Parts: sequence; structure tokens; C-alpha cells
Amino acid sequence: MIGTNRYIGSPVERIEDLRFLRGRGQFVGDLKRESMLHAPILRSPVAHGLVAAVDAGAALAIAAVRAVITAKELGAVPRMPLRLLPSPGTERFLQPVIAADRRRYVGEPVAVVLGDSPALAEDGVGAIDLDIKELPPVPDRHAPRRGETLLFGPGRPDRE
Repeated sequence: MIGTNRYIGSPVERIEDLRFLRGRGQFVGDLKRESMLHAPILRSPVAHGLVAAVDAGAALAIAAVRAVITAKELGAVPRMPLRLLPSPGTERFLQPVIAADRRRYVGEPVAVVLGDSPALAEDGVGAIDLDIKELPPVPDRHAPRRGETLLFGPGRPDRE
């Protein structure tokens, strides 16, 4: 049996409020280290599509942009498990940490820009030219029965 979510509808004791109310909260955005880089992510604006091109030339021309990382730079892209209620049998649905040739949902990571400051790294994200050929959406799990293709899992020519 798949585990149930015990948090919905249940009271959760909050232990962090007091430090925030007293101005003692610590946030990742407050960290400052020498030679620290910032890494905003370019995310897909398309729910389902094939990537024709990711041109990072203009982003790399920005002096404060140190690198642009895409699936091409990574080579073998690691896969991650489903984040919500993973269970036995979901291994075949491992998602790539960054998409290569296909986009499967709006917001899927496409590229990571490393820059000297958050603002300049975001400028690098905005300078990337992303060309995606949109495909029809696959709206539900019954799509394969209708002959539509789901794009998860390795081992098929139409899949990453």
C-alpha cells in the first residue's frame, strides 16, 4: 500500500517562528562567501516539446557569467526519484535532473547559469536563446491506451 500523507489536515508544531519574530532567522540568500557563485535555473516555458537548440552564447558573453550548464555539458544526466510518496515500482519514472532533448512539463530545468551575483546570473538566464518545438500535451495516465506516448523512462527510442 502506498503511504498516506499524514501532514494534510494535521497540526504541525512550528519551532522556527520565535527566531524569525526576534530577527534571528537565517536564510540561504544571506550567505556571503568569497568567490561564491550564484546559480539561477532556466526552466522550460513549454509543457511538452523537443529542443531544437539551446544557445548560451549571449549569456557567456556577459563578463560576470562563469558558465552555463546544460545536459550537453553533463554528458550522462543523473536521474532523480519521484519526490512525493516514492514507492516500489516508480523506479521506471526517474526524472533527469536537467532535461536533454525533451521537455516534459512547464518549469523543467533546461540550464543552470553560474554567475558572480544573483542579478548578473539572472541576466545570463535571460540571454539564453531556447528553441523548443512544441508537441501536443499528454494529459493523463491513460494516454498510452489511446496511442499517445508518455516521455518518461529510459530504454525506448522516443524517450530520453
